[in-house]
Amino acid sequence: MKPHIMLLLTFLLCWQVSLAQQNTYSGNGQVTFSAGAPLDLIKGTSTEITGSINPETGKVYFEIPVKSFQFANSLMQERFNNKYMQTGKHPKATFIGKVASFSQNSKEVTAYGTLTIHGVSRQRSIKGTLKKQGNSFILQSLFVVSTKDHHIESPKLTGGFMAENINVNLRLQLINEQKPVQVATVYPKKKP
Repeated sequence: MKPHIMLLLTFLLCWQVSLAQQNTYSGNGQVTFSAGAPLDLIKGTSTEITGSINPETGKVYFEIPVKSFQFANSLMQERFNNKYMQTGKHPKATFIGKVASFSQNSKEVTAYGTLTIHGVSRQRSIKGTLKKQGNSFILQSLFVVSTKDHHIESPKLTGGFMAENINVNLRLQLINEQKPVQVATVYPKKKP
């Protein structure tokens, strides 16, 4: 009788894992940030942002390795990583939150959660668009990050002004990746 119970429990566990996987959409995309006036523009781009969303719960998570940002010149990239962002101490930026009033037909959405940059976490509401396309969601957002909020030393621009606000533009394609569930085989114990 015990082997049947173990087999049933294993089946139920695998079934729940399978359901959880079906409801999570994950993927990657591109994020660009810019600060300053057009002549003094500081701009970085990364294609290593990853994220996930659960349409059932509205939970959302995004992560980016800060060192993955690419710049127009190597000196700007070196200063960004070593002086301003200190990527050795703070290697990634994250957002963990929940989309308010999420539905499959949502177009404009607001996510509430914690944005962590440079090791400093702040509660934020971030607006964006979320469009369902076949078996995926396309998430786009344009928002501003204050360097003061995250204790980032602002680079001086040639006019002597500090770049205190950073415009962030991100786009991700999140796909429902249904992975096959691995089933463990349970063998009954042999009697001695």
